[in-house]
Amino acid sequence: MRIEPELRASFQEAAALEHRPAAQVIRELMRDYVATRLRPEAAVPAKRLEAVRFAAASVALEGLTVSVDAQEQARRFVNGEISLDDLVALKNG
Repeated sequence: MRIEPELRASFQEAAALEHRPAAQVIRELMRDYVATRLRPEAAVPAKRLEAVRFAAASVALEGLTVSVDAQEQARRFVNGEISLDDLVALKNG
């Protein structure tokens, strides 16, 4: 694939900020793309996982850690066992 040098450099910098290899991020993006086009029912867990990873990264940037209980609730959310409203209610409960 041909990618403009500036875009490639910016992408690698963004991936490094999350302490993730650029190749791993590209694989995830490709899986998400394929899933939404070929298997739309698979897109929901992928989007939920993306949201959970983003939230965990935000917590880490604040210098905090995610509790084991919160990780379990996030896993249940990603798997569709609970809704976002349920997840938020557990946090605020």
